[in-house]
Amino acid sequence: MSVARLALDSRLAKHVKEHPYLYTYIAKVAKEVGVPQFYDTYELSYDMKKWRNVNILYPLGNGIYVHVYMPPQGTVSGYRKYIAVEPPRPHQNLFMVIELKLAEVISEADVVEDPEEKKKLLIKKLESVVKLVNEPVNYEKLSADVKKVPVYVKDYEYLKYYLVRDKVGLGILEPFIRDPWLEDITCRGLGFVYVVHKIFGPLETNIEFKTEEELDSFVIRLAERIGKPVSHARPIVDATLPDGSRINIVYGSDVSLHGTNFTIRKFSKIPISITQLISWNTMDARVAAYLWILLNNNMSGFICGETASGKTTTLNAIAAFIPPTYKVVTIEDTAEVQLPHPNWVRELTRDTGSKESSVSMFDLLRAALRQRPNYIIVGEIRGAEAAIAFQAMQTGHPVLSTFHAASVERVIQRLTGDPIKIPKSFMDNLNFVLIQSAVWREGIMVRRVLSVNEIIGYDPKADAVVYVPVFVWDPARDVFVFRGRGASYLLENKIAVMKGISRTEMRKIYDELEMRAYFLQLLIEKKVFNYYDVWKAIVKTYELGLETAIRRLERGTLLS
Repeated sequence: MSVARLALDSRLAKHVKEHPYLYTYIAKVAKEVGVPQFYDTYELSYDMKKWRNVNILYPLGNGIYVHVYMPPQGTVSGYRKYIAVEPPRPHQNLFMVIELKLAEVISEADVVEDPEEKKKLLIKKLESVVKLVNEPVNYEKLSADVKKVPVYVKDYEYLKYYLVRDKVGLGILEPFIRDPWLEDITCRGLGFVYVVHKIFGPLETNIEFKTEEELDSFVIRLAERIGKPVSHARPIVDATLPDGSRINIVYGSDVSLHGTNFTIRKFSKIPISITQLISWNTMDARVAAYLWILLNNNMSGFICGETASGKTTTLNAIAAFIPPTYKVVTIEDTAEVQLPHPNWVRELTRDTGSKESSVSMFDLLRAALRQRPNYIIVGEIRGAEAAIAFQAMQTGHPVLSTFHAASVERVIQRLTGDPIKIPKSFMDNLNFVLIQSAVWREGIMVRRVLSVNEIIGYDPKADAVVYVPVFVWDPARDVFVFRGRGASYLLENKIAVMKGISRTEMRKIYDELEMRAYFLQLLIEKKVFNYYDVWKAIVKTYELGLETAIRRLERGTLLS
């Protein structure tokens, strides 16, 4: 095969020579949209959000490629396309014979839980039942009578890929799970699967469920693999996939008019760091420094916003500000919170369908109070567990959580109304409320912290909870407005008091705010964006002191 027939750059030509099926795909799609521009996965950039006519290809490993492009004008859906290019699948009869042979050599003693161990075991057993040959094989005539299954050497890697994909991975969803640039995977029912890309937004994929039987059987197998079987008696399931992603399944057409559907919310193995959020202008360095001081001094707060506003991402990022020697207990329905703290106790609810054997958020939060934590983080507060959270705050256990509300007024309404019913006089136990939202700027969806608010207390005369917005986002200029020195009740009346700072020296607390902001800005200038590198830098401020850490960071020796 000659790659000269298409104008391919040297890097893409190298991949095409290694994977001939990629050339076949490019030759086909080039007639429609031209030859895609090749990027390595790590070369993708958030600057690409501004691109209109996207046509790029990037590798995911194991011979999988992703092609994102704008289809020709006149297409009905209006979506950009996301094409998962996988190796060609060998003949189905080969798989049937291989499965029969594997059943003969795999015993009950070979059962393992860890996905990597499963993969190794499967490949080892596969090697024991196949015989590689140098000539193409007529797989249609294969039968399980052979001692070893003959497999054409060029088909072996493809066979191995699909066996691992379907037996250990998530089948046709495997390319999506491997792609670090995806946020959400949605199957609305029959038809194409849709994804949300961190750079290119909502995309229509080439993965499709064509019949109800195909979709239902896929979802049943998936649910059984993750230990949360679905049925018509129990049609709704929330669970965590092996890679940590969250999945919601709704099974059957009796509760969903379009039939079975599912949504996967992906989570990065390495969380987004606070410096990355600052560089994206989700918040600025001063807002982050303010949150650092609050969490360093045991303040309780809620990260609030609507669906897909980035609440959990922000929670993970600012949790690095909790002192490194603290014991932190996290309580969640599905595992989303990720912490760098060595003394981290991670609790998950258990829903068995039985009241006696299930463990709720309420149960775990109540148990956490007996574990003497320095901080309690609740994945999301929704109902009765809020009362326990406020009890924890009252007894000196600071609490961080996400909460579904679009404004401080809504937060207070939900907390004080049914079914939570927190008395308004208790609201000052919650020290701050951060409001975050997904907003559109220049045709691009971005996340912004709309405000950071301090809860002052309850005013019985007005029968209202008093709060002060310390930081407010200005949408016209896309900047964060600080109300200025003298504006923070928490800094002056709580944290300064704990630090022994007198009224006449109040500028010291604001000087500290500016120093911490400068430190974070320096990290960005030094391109320290990895979550764990940022964590190491923050830990250094405790070991060396903030001023010494700043001097070393200026010299470039802090993390060396």
